[in-house]
Amino acid sequence: MTISSEAIKSSVFSGNGSTVAFAISFKTFDQGDLVVTLTNTSHVEAIKTLTTHYTVSLNSNQDSSPGGTVTMSVAPASGEKLVIVNSPDFIQSTDITNGGAFFANVVEDMVDRNTILARRAQEITGRSIQIPVSDATGTTVALPTETLRANKAIVFSSTGNVGVSVDDYIDQAAASATSASAAAASALVASSAASAVALPFTFSTTTTMADPGSGVVRVNNSSLASVSAIAFDALSTDTGSPDISDFLVTWDDSTSTINGHLMIVQEGTPANFAVFAVGAVTDNTGWLSVAVTYVDGGSSLFTNSSKVRCNFTRAGDKGDTGSTGSTGAAGSGEGVEMVFESTITDTDQGAAKIFLNHGTVSSATIVYLDDVDSNGASINSLVDSFDDSTSTVKGRLTIKKQLAPENYMIFSFGGSVTSASTYSKLTSCTHVVSAGTISDGDAVFVTFSRTGDKGTTGDTGSTGAQGASVGVALLWDTDTSDADSGAGKVFGNNGTFASISQLYIDDVDSAGTNIEAWIQSLDDSTTTSARGTITLVKTVAQTQIGVFTVTGAVVDGTGYWKIPCSHVFSNVGSLSDGDAVTAVFTRTGNIGVTGSTGSTGSQGPQGDAGEATNGFAIAMSVAL
Repeated sequence: MTISSEAIKSSVFSGNGSTVAFAISFKTFDQGDLVVTLTNTSHVEAIKTLTTHYTVSLNSNQDSSPGGTVTMSVAPASGEKLVIVNSPDFIQSTDITNGGAFFANVVEDMVDRNTILARRAQEITGRSIQIPVSDATGTTVALPTETLRANKAIVFSSTGNVGVSVDDYIDQAAASATSASAAAASALVASSAASAVALPFTFSTTTTMADPGSGVVRVNNSSLASVSAIAFDALSTDTGSPDISDFLVTWDDSTSTINGHLMIVQEGTPANFAVFAVGAVTDNTGWLSVAVTYVDGGSSLFTNSSKVRCNFTRAGDKGDTGSTGSTGAAGSGEGVEMVFESTITDTDQGAAKIFLNHGTVSSATIVYLDDVDSNGASINSLVDSFDDSTSTVKGRLTIKKQLAPENYMIFSFGGSVTSASTYSKLTSCTHVVSAGTISDGDAVFVTFSRTGDKGTTGDTGSTGAQGASVGVALLWDTDTSDADSGAGKVFGNNGTFASISQLYIDDVDSAGTNIEAWIQSLDDSTTTSARGTITLVKTVAQTQIGVFTVTGAVVDGTGYWKIPCSHVFSNVGSLSDGDAVTAVFTRTGNIGVTGSTGSTGSQGPQGDAGEATNGFAIAMSVAL
């Protein structure tokens, strides 16, 4: 037959623990020509023995149907590999006699055998180290004799020729081992030095603030910029897993506002880092939580189970107070600097304290101020002047949080200043308005706006140009129902302005600020028939106005207030539902005191004497 395929070995069969039969498709003269090799899961090859480890069944006609089947006694396991190679002996066993029979198939088998042997040699050399065909002529790969190459390593000269090393490769291996040992020792020293500078941990992406596990560190947010707490295990991943909790608890020992800075870097990836300012440290027995504030970092969180190094740089303690500098130029001034106290007891609460006589700001009627401010300066003379005005309302006292001025409280002061030896009392205070929260210990600014003394009535001036409306910001509502119409709304009980007899105003203005104190002051005048004037002005068209006289007491409608009124004047042609308006209230003065009784007038002239009959008639008339 002809051999059209160069195959002289099977494919690499992969074991599965069950298959035992493996087919071959190349021509084979004898089952003993096959070499079966099994590679185990440790990648060690072993040539198997015929009949002991496998049997062979060759097809009866190797010319028309080459090949057969190799059957293993034990199925190759999963992960093992099996290769079957056609490897006949390199001999020629056919003897052709001169003048004898000459059969074509005998000659063809001889040629086939030589082809198989040639292909086998080609397959073996194909797996050997070869010199490229383009190498220069004269390159040698001949090795020295066995005596000269004993214990030597194969090397290549500068011209590419094969040779052996000068030194004994065993000595070289020993030297390499010594070098590797030295390198390992150096690495250990370097690692120890690194541990002394930055603590080694394993990072976990879990964000729960709990014991992270041995040698693990985790943060409380998957976004680095939002991290506010870090959980450290008491043990680091350094050699021997040392307990470093005694060191970690010292991280908040600095007397400075910032205790120090913590830098975490992923080993091998320095672009992954994060820097935090360190706050309080809490020892939870076995693990510690550290309050932090994000400062800077890479673009993403460390990967889970990555190795990180944690370096803490402690801030120095707060230094001694320096000498007092020269007095600076006077600033614009925010007010007297004091500290708010939540205690409501009428006793000295300490230097620079300001406090009220009631825990609810709107119910406070007395304000207490210490004799000195937060800088230790006496404010006695200033506070004593608060009641100097001859007006009934002496002025307004404002208490404002220094770092958050949107938190404030304002009181109207109408009493007197009473000294309590080390602090003063402002009596007859009335809450005007307040917003936000001022807590115990908050630094505040205190300002007092004095009311001018009551002056004589001046001449009536000429009417000035109409100015911009200043008052309470509200939204006009066309609803006329006696019910809460929504936040910031003002509306009347009649769709016709001239027929409105009652105005309704919500508890808050259009910005959401509570204005009930202002509303409740609308009926404060003792002139009960006309307690004041409410003017509603359209914000973007100030010629659109409505004027009403407050004629009675305001009534709380739960969520809104009812103000009895009478229409005075209006020009509201373009005022529509939802328009922004400004409400301005002008209070009527209280009824004055009754004047002194005038002197008795002079006696009038005596009348003429009447006639007797007339006198009798008059007497009779009186008697009747």
